[in-house]
Amino acid sequence: MYDKDVVMLQIAASKMDPNHFLMLILLRFELFEYFNGSCSSKDQDELTQWNRLTEEMLYLLIVIAERYVPGISQLTKEDVTMREVVHLLCIEPMAHSTLVKALPENESHETGLETVITKVATFKPGVSGHGLYEVKKERLIEFNPFFYHYSRSQHSKAEESQKKRRAQEGNDKLRPPLPPAFCPAFSHIVRLLCCDIIIHILRNVLQRAAEDRPTHWTEAMIQKALHLIGQALLEEKMQLEDVTVEEVTFDFSLKIGAEHGKSVFLLLSKIKALPSLEAQKDMIKWVLQMFEVVKCLRENSSPTMSMSMETAKPEESAQDKEKAERKRKAEAAKLHRQKIMAQMSAMQKNFIESNKMLYDNMPESGTQGETVAAVGPHRGSTPAEREVLTCILCQEEQEVMAQAQAMVLTACVQRSTVLTQCRGKPLFMPPDLAVGTHTGSCGHVMHATCWQYFEAVQSTTRNRLHADLIIDLENGEYLCPLCKSLCNTVVPLIPLEPLTFDENAEIIGQHMTLPRWIQILSARIKGLGSFTQDNSSSNSSTGLCGEGQPDFRSILSYGVQERKVSDSIAEMLVVCATTVHRVGLKTAPNELCPHVPIMAWNTCAFTIQAIENILEQEGKPLFGSLQNRQLAGLKAIVQFSAAQRLKSSQAVIQRHFTDMLGLLPAMSRKNTPSVLEVDLFHLLVSMVLSVPSLYQEETVDLQPSAVSSAYNHLHILHLVTMAHVLQVLLSSAGSLVERVKTGIAPFLRCAALFFNCLTGVPPPEECSYLAIPSNVFQLFQEHRWCENPALTKALKGKIQTVYPRKRNRLISLPEDYSTLLNQASHFRCPKSTDDERKHPTLCLFCGAMLCSQSSCCLSQLDGEEVGACTAHAATCGAGVGMFLIRECEIVLMASRTRGSTYPAPYLDDYGETDPHLRGNPLHLCPDRYRKLNQLWQQHCILEEIARSLEVVNVMFAFEWQML
Repeated sequence: MYDKDVVMLQIAASKMDPNHFLMLILLRFELFEYFNGSCSSKDQDELTQWNRLTEEMLYLLIVIAERYVPGISQLTKEDVTMREVVHLLCIEPMAHSTLVKALPENESHETGLETVITKVATFKPGVSGHGLYEVKKERLIEFNPFFYHYSRSQHSKAEESQKKRRAQEGNDKLRPPLPPAFCPAFSHIVRLLCCDIIIHILRNVLQRAAEDRPTHWTEAMIQKALHLIGQALLEEKMQLEDVTVEEVTFDFSLKIGAEHGKSVFLLLSKIKALPSLEAQKDMIKWVLQMFEVVKCLRENSSPTMSMSMETAKPEESAQDKEKAERKRKAEAAKLHRQKIMAQMSAMQKNFIESNKMLYDNMPESGTQGETVAAVGPHRGSTPAEREVLTCILCQEEQEVMAQAQAMVLTACVQRSTVLTQCRGKPLFMPPDLAVGTHTGSCGHVMHATCWQYFEAVQSTTRNRLHADLIIDLENGEYLCPLCKSLCNTVVPLIPLEPLTFDENAEIIGQHMTLPRWIQILSARIKGLGSFTQDNSSSNSSTGLCGEGQPDFRSILSYGVQERKVSDSIAEMLVVCATTVHRVGLKTAPNELCPHVPIMAWNTCAFTIQAIENILEQEGKPLFGSLQNRQLAGLKAIVQFSAAQRLKSSQAVIQRHFTDMLGLLPAMSRKNTPSVLEVDLFHLLVSMVLSVPSLYQEETVDLQPSAVSSAYNHLHILHLVTMAHVLQVLLSSAGSLVERVKTGIAPFLRCAALFFNCLTGVPPPEECSYLAIPSNVFQLFQEHRWCENPALTKALKGKIQTVYPRKRNRLISLPEDYSTLLNQASHFRCPKSTDDERKHPTLCLFCGAMLCSQSSCCLSQLDGEEVGACTAHAATCGAGVGMFLIRECEIVLMASRTRGSTYPAPYLDDYGETDPHLRGNPLHLCPDRYRKLNQLWQQHCILEEIARSLEVVNVMFAFEWQML
């Protein structure tokens, strides 16, 4: 129904006799004979049709009584707009753009929303900046459940929403709102509500319900009839309050009271007790109360003094009694619970008072015995934890055991520049962390055999037309079967071996001093070298010991043990290591490459550094802040990296360890970089995980015992920490103590995370946990740290990295988006010779302004022609990019073939994005920009792109490489 049709009907109603008008309405709906009582039927379909027609007719009468149009009632256009907004917000809280779309426009294509919104609604910003308007509480009385601009679905949602809200406030009635006065030319419309025909119609509808014949009435009919009665009583009440009783011509209550009053009133009282009308019970009560108020106004008496209603009230229904009884019992139960809780609290208090001595003498937790550390003679025990996990594919449970079938964790390996200190070999990671290899996991577990079957099925089927646009099946990518995260490998789960530390550890420590440890390692390395060179000699004893090396095998005298894993776990170790090597070095798969174990150690170190970086930026504590899935993934990566030596050539790992140890002054060697040219946390992880290879004895896979490992870890940590202190002192300025304290803090935090995942020792505070003295200068021995020629050479050049390293974040953006638009307007492509306007694009990693989607800046990348953004992302983000385009949208790039758009962090005054720049002023939302930064720092860009492409269901690929 259109608004102009309603106005035409209102004009007719104001000029015609109301009874005549209603008879025409009945004839138009073909209900005249039905309400006249001259026709009856038992046909179910016909009765249903009459019921529907009756509902529509009553709704039409409600609409005709509407008067919210300027000229028909004494309202302004602002009043009308406010009423529209109120009813839209009664459906649900809405954003500004949603309101603008829902409101009608005037001849100037304006809605008038901005002038009225603050009067009827309050703006509540969302957590991420997206704000919603909520209707003010005092405006809820204007809600009309039969608002004629509602669609059917909107009517249902609005009614349900308001019933729920009013039930929470203890007021269930959806009464008709107080209407404004008609203009004099339309004042006769109200006669429709008190003429004889309308009284007859309402009485007839109520009579059907009172007779309780379900086929002759519907709840919607009764609801609309009650609404019309309420409208009429409100109209009469307003007229009685404005003028004297003698001047009031509206006599709805008199007609009901005189001719049909008793019967209509008793009908209302009767239908009030019907179980099928329980939802309308409160409305019926309100109608009866309004009738009493109007009657008292006519008699000039107080409603509280009149007893006519009381005498006419029926007995309280059984349902009311039952509801009251339930409420009484609930209150009694609540009081009983409170009484018992008070008694228990008093008993506990009395017990503590009477046993105060016992409580005072109890030792505090964590203070018993000596401080527990992760390394050294005071190393804590690894707790025995039985871990039973469920495969997400077959739903079968299995305990994680070293000799059982492998269980694997979904994982995604990707190159990263999140920590890089420069934009723009594998054994020694440079201190600027130019490109690292990050391994993350969504935390979902599968059997290795289940995953292999899943991967085989996915690789051989193309059941999704756009699958190749989301994942690279040829490159081993897949979506996690449970959460649809992007993955490209699996990490085998290797359990920690439970152990109790040897009580003789401190006695051994008296012999295993740092100089003695260095001497033993030196002898072992030289002995292994002699054995390698002379392994074909028949006189093996001479080659093993080597001349002047009587302590060749003394490293084994401090305890060894054998460690093996099942063939299934060993196979998965190779799968994961090959993926890390292939992705990290961008090379072809080759499990025999000597760099495979190095890349496994590097991804372990870089992943820990990335996690520590996130925790520090968010101000979270080092331990206890990670989610269970993050912690499980990190432990799996550390144990996977530690187990690499089981599948790699022991000679290769021994050679790597020798080269790394030669970096330190204690074992200074030629042709090694200086300590200023290496990231020492990567060095720490690699040395700790490779030192067990020195225990390899001919064909026996031996590894150090717990005591030997504790001292190995302690001495390696002390040596590397000394080297890092040297880095800090040589690369930063300021107070000596403050420089060292702030400079080594990130290193120690990463080391604490690493040893916690490696040993399983529960963490106390970091310094005691790592057995580092409070004064780190006590670590330094007599070694001459600065006599290394490589260090002297490095000091002559410019030192690039300063400690602590800068925490990378996305670039700073101006608060007003127009500032960026001004910068873009002055951008000119450096390679273009004409003045043609380009598409400036801003890299959020480094702030570079690029010329995108243009042929002038095409360049070659791996033999393929690509756009400026793709080429820039290859160097700036290791293939990952985050760009802000001029149309105020974020573009995420994962490779030359995949990307997606993402909402920009700029919002208008209503907390909404404005893509393609419709014209609203835009301001930077810090919360949204912080989430973008987290998306990058947590290495979730690849996953976000995959999820976006999965939802969008793109049929044709966009040429992202040309961006």
